[in-house]
Amino acid sequence: MDLAAKLALYGDSGKPGTRHSSDLPQNARKSNSGEVPSPNAGVVAAALTEPAAVASAGKSLSFDAISLEPLGGGLYFREIDFRYLTLGGASLKELMGQPMQYLDDLLPSAVRPSQAPGMVHRDEVLFLDTETTGLSRGPGNFPFLYGLAWFKGNSLIFQQYFLDGPGAEEVFHTRLSQLLAGFGAICTYNGKSFDIPVIRNRFVLLGERFRAPPIHLDLYHFWKSMFGGYARKSKSGPAFASAQSPAGVMRNGRTSEGKGKASFRQLDMEREVLGFERQNDLPGSEVPQVYFDYRKYSRKERMARVLQHNELDLLGLALLFLRAVAVVDERRNQEDLFRSAIARMFWRHGKEEEAERILEELNRSGNYEQSLLYSDRRLLALILKKKGQYDSAFQIHCRLFEKYHCMHSCLEVARFQERKKKDSGAALKTVESGLAFLEFRGADTQSRVYRDLQKRRQRLLTLEKRKSHEHNTAN
Repeated sequence: MDLAAKLALYGDSGKPGTRHSSDLPQNARKSNSGEVPSPNAGVVAAALTEPAAVASAGKSLSFDAISLEPLGGGLYFREIDFRYLTLGGASLKELMGQPMQYLDDLLPSAVRPSQAPGMVHRDEVLFLDTETTGLSRGPGNFPFLYGLAWFKGNSLIFQQYFLDGPGAEEVFHTRLSQLLAGFGAICTYNGKSFDIPVIRNRFVLLGERFRAPPIHLDLYHFWKSMFGGYARKSKSGPAFASAQSPAGVMRNGRTSEGKGKASFRQLDMEREVLGFERQNDLPGSEVPQVYFDYRKYSRKERMARVLQHNELDLLGLALLFLRAVAVVDERRNQEDLFRSAIARMFWRHGKEEEAERILEELNRSGNYEQSLLYSDRRLLALILKKKGQYDSAFQIHCRLFEKYHCMHSCLEVARFQERKKKDSGAALKTVESGLAFLEFRGADTQSRVYRDLQKRRQRLLTLEKRKSHEHNTAN
């Protein structure tokens, strides 16, 4: 079936079908509070308070035990106030008790040039996740279900909007735009690559402009930057924070396939970071087909699982956000491996002062896994050299060359000896020592590092001969 036929199909109306139950964890589900959430009074309140529209829109829509209120035009809505949410070993109450002064550290400095430190608060963050009719980012991919959530007091307010066909988009887009205007930041999981482009394309398709909050925190990139570097160096898999332990306690984990390759899907992070394993959850890849069956054949039996899947995505996203805040906030108390990952995250985000401070502390302690310690010292030397602290960087490179036979450090030491100390003889000895080690190890003579050392050796030999000739001539 081509795209035009599918879009025409989604415009047809569906009829009620049979029932099938699939419940969320009991400790996660709470009844509606009946309150009107208002993270920012005014614009957001106006977007969420439409009693007349609800009253006149028609009958509610039910999928098993889930009931959605009509908002008109094929748009349906439900809301839950989660006050005592617990997923695995992660408790909303406990995580909400974490200090928030380091929330800005989750954000790359380049994305908030006008923001002063401490200006982004967790109550300004809107969590968003969509379920769509396909897995591409093109305009033909229709987001039929939106999950939104934010913190209010000690609660997590969750709202879900179901679009019973593309005809509901115009109504929902107005509502979504009003809601987004009340927040200073948006948080997703891989939303930079999928959800936001899809939403923007749908707005463009209707001749509208999508205006997202100025700051977008994608937790996929946060957790990958935290653990990706270590996963590449560790044979036992990535290291993660255990939800049953205080933030910063490490434990090794593998993907569900058991191949040892790091995986950073939200499901994996929920399991490894929160200690939460979803039960009877509908795989995301099956969501488009379930919605297709509902629209084409009026099959409702699995639609409740789609809504529950989206709900779990939002709950897990919010707790992963709070866990990320806790990890960064407690960075002074982390074990060395975890602090190493935090330093690398700061460095990637352009916060070199923070990264340098942590790496300096790690360099002084030097009592953790050697391959990671070596990598951290190389990064510290890079930061110091960039700041013009050549002597300090030189000392670190000397240590790396002597202890680990690091050829990158060998070249850096030789450069410093030649250019800063003006001692070409010492630089030549360093280069020849590096070449001797490579030849002893049977290194590839065509490798870049070997050729770089050879070229430097030839140039230094020429320089030394010239100096010797000038010295003899002078005498």
